[in-house]
Amino acid sequence: GVPEGERVNHKRVARVMRAAGIAGYRRRRRVRTTVAEPANQKVPDLLNRDFTATAPNTKYVGDITYLPLSTGANLYLATVIDCFSGRVAGWAIAD
Repeated sequence: GVPEGERVNHKRVARVMRAAGIAGYRRRRRVRTTVAEPANQKVPDLLNRDFTATAPNTKYVGDITYLPLSTGANLYLATVIDCFSGRVAGWAIAD
């Protein structure tokens, strides 16, 4: 073995992992889901990046993300979050 805290070459790590039958997680290239339209205007930042609220139901933020399926298709998840509690106020899924 190697003393703890000692540096080792990545080739040695690969060799030891291969001998132990361990496979590392391979990061995939990020999928580009939108193509910027040059004519589009930038949306104003109405919250000034301040995602805190002093009372419930006074400030909400939204997000849209995609969920890849094994078939190669995607589902799209839209959420609305209350900035005060951090709880999901509403959500919808569509294909």
